[in-house]
Amino acid sequence: MFVDRRLELRVLHSAYNSLRKGEKVNVAVIGPRRIGKTELLLRFKKEAHGVIPYLNLQRIGSLESFIFAYTRELLYELANALDTKVERSELLTWDDLLILSAKLNVDGEVKAIKGGTLETLFEMQESILEKTEQKAVFILDEFQEVLNFKGFLETMRAITEKQEKIAYFISGSAVRMMEEILASKNPFFGQFRRIYLRGLPKEDTIALSKAILERAGTETTHSALELLHRLTQGHPFYVLAVCRRLVEEGFEKIRRKDVHYAFLTELLSEKGDIYAHLEYVFNESLSRAYKGPIHKQILLILAQEEGLRLSEIARRLNKPSGEVSNYLKFLLRTDLITRQDGRYYFTDKLMRFWLAKTYLGITELELRREKLLEELIKELEEKYLRAKQELGIAEEAMVREKLRETLGVDFRPYQRGDVEFDGVAFGDKVYVLEVKWRNRPATRRDIEKFVGKVRSEFGSAVMFFFSKSGFTEKAGESCEKEGVKMLTPKDLEVS
Repeated sequence: MFVDRRLELRVLHSAYNSLRKGEKVNVAVIGPRRIGKTELLLRFKKEAHGVIPYLNLQRIGSLESFIFAYTRELLYELANALDTKVERSELLTWDDLLILSAKLNVDGEVKAIKGGTLETLFEMQESILEKTEQKAVFILDEFQEVLNFKGFLETMRAITEKQEKIAYFISGSAVRMMEEILASKNPFFGQFRRIYLRGLPKEDTIALSKAILERAGTETTHSALELLHRLTQGHPFYVLAVCRRLVEEGFEKIRRKDVHYAFLTELLSEKGDIYAHLEYVFNESLSRAYKGPIHKQILLILAQEEGLRLSEIARRLNKPSGEVSNYLKFLLRTDLITRQDGRYYFTDKLMRFWLAKTYLGITELELRREKLLEELIKELEEKYLRAKQELGIAEEAMVREKLRETLGVDFRPYQRGDVEFDGVAFGDKVYVLEVKWRNRPATRRDIEKFVGKVRSEFGSAVMFFFSKSGFTEKAGESCEKEGVKMLTPKDLEVS
């Protein structure tokens, strides 16, 4: 379901209009699964007029199938734009594409693509668009999948960078992998404007959930809607799932306890949509792990107790630290866990809570027991809401991107041994960034700890400290004394 993303839609339409005027702008839409990336891109496609092919790369198994699917979608959209009637279901083979390409007078180019390589595909598309007098925005969903094809990024960048008739809107759910694709060491650095999708703000969450419930004839209280936002963090898919559950339960007037019950049922019952979503993310993330059972065991250990060091995890697995380190490196790439100050945590606290509880086999019938429900609510508050990770991967990346735009400094995550920083950039000087995304101001102790770590690692550096909730008076004094540049959401226009 599409929810209103006015600002993001404006960015996409602006980029498309720029292409039409001769200025190419590529856009990368990044965020966790089911946050609304595909819906946003498809809404843009629906609203815009022109050649806008769409391809989900999760459905592509090989480079050969990519070349065919890419060509098919390009020709299909061109045919529609040129009023050449064709059904996508009729384009099943290369022969079908050649018949259509002859109608469009681009059969020579398509024959070359059929017998050629990835380079041929990207080279011929500009000629195809030239002959048909069209410009195109190609939407490539789940773009991180191209990492399965050796040399794909280098080839695509080398050939398409100078092309004037096509731009790309890419999206990805593997946030860390997308960040790597767009990093300074890779071909696409500086080639894409980034949009980071997060949960809806409280006002939009309340408006959305209220509209859904009222449409079903269900009354509610403002307090209950505020709780719904707090539990779901504004994730559109979670909001919709909880609202559906509330409607199905047949409550005449929804109160806070009803929201708690509906949310926990969606989360912990096998019939729940949130349960199914988290199970899919969990299994999909581990699907490429050679040592799948051991990776799952590590996650179960962290679900019971977060903040463990490598040595502690290795001891519980009864395996050498070097071996366990390799397992953890894989998990870090999946976005399931993150590492801070040498300790490992779940990136998504809700995933941690779900994993810990579902492996205990809690049933929907048990969720109706008042005492168990109260115990789960209390634990949910402590392990998910209050202990939520200070900053998610997407938000942390968004702060770095804002700083790159405003200061021209390209911060990248930094790790050497047990030393980690949220962002470090090397140039004429060393630049170091610390980010705190929590509901209390940064303290003097936070500043002193950061400064000490920077000086121990680099000696001297230009230091930036971003705090979502500002700084205490003593923290401000410490920043002034140590030369730390203070940043808040207002400075970077983030929320």
